[in-house]
Amino acid sequence: MEERHNKLISRRIDLAVTLVITMFFVLIITFSYGEFNKSMTNVFIILFVMIGAVVGYYTNITAAIFYSIIFNFLYASINIYLNLANIYNIGFEIYFWMVAVPLFSIIFAYKGKILKEIQSENCALKKENEELVMIDKETQLRGSQTFFDELQSYMNISNRYGIEVYLMLIKIKYHNEIIRVLGEAKYKKIINRISQIIDSVLREEDRKYILRNMDMFGIIFLSNKDGGKYVEKRLKEAICSTEFKEDYLINRIKLEIITGIVIYDKNIINNPYDFFRMAEKDMEYDV
Repeated sequence: MEERHNKLISRRIDLAVTLVITMFFVLIITFSYGEFNKSMTNVFIILFVMIGAVVGYYTNITAAIFYSIIFNFLYASINIYLNLANIYNIGFEIYFWMVAVPLFSIIFAYKGKILKEIQSENCALKKENEELVMIDKETQLRGSQTFFDELQSYMNISNRYGIEVYLMLIKIKYHNEIIRVLGEAKYKKIINRISQIIDSVLREEDRKYILRNMDMFGIIFLSNKDGGKYVEKRLKEAICSTEFKEDYLINRIKLEIITGIVIYDKNIINNPYDFFRMAEKDMEYDV
């Protein structure tokens, strides 16, 4: 089905390009052998042809048709008046332009429409691919796509085997202000460094996520009742004490994080979203 769709789009592009080339060829032949170049009026009308093509390409077919109607109405009205006043006789070139201007405008509008559709589809596919990617390319942590599904899996493990499951959320304090002061590029360096620290401090079997759409990190891990606070303390110390020796500006800012940590309780938490909201709520008390 997708291959058929791609072939159809390809044929539409080929048709539009072929029509454009053909029309320019006809225009060149007409000017070369039709003696259109002897009249300055015809040379001037080419400007309207190009304007119609640009209007059509950057807007839509409706705008191209509207432009063509206005041009034909004005052009025909002027020539009818000149003919009635015996100033100018209606010749072949008048009919030619009344057909050429709409054709150029509509064909370029059609070509622009196809290209816009391809661009929109390409953006949608890129977004879809990014959402399907499990591992974040920059940080090598897991993305947010599988976060809630895996959180549910850990909740099921806890229910079945009675193992303590923790959810910890980490957010950079004043992250909006840091972006405004340092810019996106340096903020990205901070994110990458924190990701490295999280990956090095925690165990291989712990689930580590970067939740970019929520500007935070998520961690799911198994531990005893006192282990969660110990992990939280270690991470805070490691992140807040990190230095950016290669970047003086970042190093001048005191990096602080806000954390929220919750242990799974099946009597209170019914689904992964409740679990997440409780951890998010716990962040409010980390001041």
